[in-house]
Amino acid sequence: MPATRTNRARAGACATCRTRKRRCIPSDKISEGCKLCQSISQPCSLNSNVPRPIGAMTLSRSATGEDELDTKQKHYDLDSPELLADLVSLYFRYIHNVAHSLFHEPSFMDRLQDGNASLIHVYAMCALAARYSNNPSLRDISPYARGEVYAKKALSYCHGNMISPTLATVRGLLLIGYYFGGQGNIHGKYVYVGIARLHAQLVPFENLTDMILREEHRRTWLSIHIASHWSASDMAMEPLSFFDEPSYRPKIDDAEFHTSGPSLSEGLVSSPPKYGMWAQMAQTLNIYTKINILIRRLSQKSISFPEYCDEADILERDLDQWAEHLPSALIYNYENLMHMVDKGVGKIFLSMHIGYYHFRQMLLFPFLDFRLSQSVARNRAVKCKESASIISDILRASETTLDCRMMYFIYGHIAVVSSSVQLHTLLFNDNQLERNLARDGLISNFQYLMSLKSYWPVVDHHVAHLRIFQNSCQNSLENPFVLDSWMARFLTEHTSALSQRQLKDSKSSSFDIGTFAADLIDPVNGVVPAASSSVHEIGANVSKAVGFENTENGDMDYDDLSRIIGDQSLSGEAIVNSALSWLLDDHIEE
Repeated sequence: MPATRTNRARAGACATCRTRKRRCIPSDKISEGCKLCQSISQPCSLNSNVPRPIGAMTLSRSATGEDELDTKQKHYDLDSPELLADLVSLYFRYIHNVAHSLFHEPSFMDRLQDGNASLIHVYAMCALAARYSNNPSLRDISPYARGEVYAKKALSYCHGNMISPTLATVRGLLLIGYYFGGQGNIHGKYVYVGIARLHAQLVPFENLTDMILREEHRRTWLSIHIASHWSASDMAMEPLSFFDEPSYRPKIDDAEFHTSGPSLSEGLVSSPPKYGMWAQMAQTLNIYTKINILIRRLSQKSISFPEYCDEADILERDLDQWAEHLPSALIYNYENLMHMVDKGVGKIFLSMHIGYYHFRQMLLFPFLDFRLSQSVARNRAVKCKESASIISDILRASETTLDCRMMYFIYGHIAVVSSSVQLHTLLFNDNQLERNLARDGLISNFQYLMSLKSYWPVVDHHVAHLRIFQNSCQNSLENPFVLDSWMARFLTEHTSALSQRQLKDSKSSSFDIGTFAADLIDPVNGVVPAASSSVHEIGANVSKAVGFENTENGDMDYDDLSRIIGDQSLSGEAIVNSALSWLLDDHIEE
């Protein structure tokens, strides 16, 4: 006789079925929700354990992935409304307006308090921000691992709406992409940024009647545009063409948008916005992509160095024109920074400028090659070093200025490239003042990296890249600043893990300076380029000059950076070696 099925009370349709106008058929077990939600791995509102709005009641942990949590995570209520609200606040403090501009914070916090905030966004924000928390519930969990449980929940919600694009899913997917990037998963980042872009193309702008949503939509497009370029660079690919209708550009000043109350008035709309820093940033991205492509072409020997010089001239002019056309209030100086801090947008101001100087140091990096004559390389090498120095200043300002901390992983890569440029000064410059400035910049960068690596696993990659580069300076008699394929990846890929570098013999380096030496002869002094001298001899002399032979200092095992900073007897190389050893160990600050 067949088993008798126990009937249970008929529940109303779940939220997913109501949205899709589908008949809601409960599963056999009430804990599994309805059959549609079960089939698409979507949390079902029929399930008594499904997460509910923060302001309404306590969120449950059992809806997604509880069995996969470790013992420590099971011990705590990681979905308590208080903890989630705290993590969302940390997201707006450390992540938002640094990597992207997606939300109007005052209105989002109102929705969070009322229990109406999108859980896709809440969990994705928590995945990014949990690493910064001092909450006792998270204290025993590594900062690297704290976001995992929230990322799984956000993914579950996004996957349930994968074929139903909304502005909410667009932003959720983009946040998840950033989470993957910070964990060092470049493929995950590229995929989710790409899906966010596809979803954004299917969300009609004209259907949004709310003023805040319209502006958030514009800024979401802008953030996807920025993320697409950075993500494509990391994959050594060109970004897809981007829809750049003027109607999608922000219409409200960044300062007004991010510091207003929970509602906005039409009077805030201006064209162009006075403090439209995100829109200004977007203007440099096509230049950034062209720089990446140009660097790769040179490293692959598909263009000659004179051709690189010609194209670099154009891109450098483009960067200079961008800086020259900035409104006076957006020029990088102390007074403008303090003005932006007073308006609550100091982080955006610093983010805009650090991007510009990073693109500049990338473009001019090949001119650090010591085989080039002074007439060809000197001015551009000086500009490269100036850019690297300003990056150190910006990072120092972010650490010492109220509400300006830029604790986001992408700046670890930028700090490492800046450090490699400053290492050039310690290696090849006899001017003690310039060496001291480079030393100060390196120490400042290392202090920043030490702080940043406590939160983002991918920063270990950044530091390891600098260690590999430093080793090539120390252990090879060839030119460590030659733009080979490894160096091109070092400059352009901010999330990838690079293998050990193998410097080639100077005769087969990425470009043959000897083939166009006549074009590089110093017109004033008539000096033949350094390539006519022995590269091996130059490398040997450099090693001796900067103290590479002093292994006693270079092998010091410091457990505290302050001791390194305080020891003025250390050579520049010894500082780099000791600080990198500290950075690469397993120590994580509490």
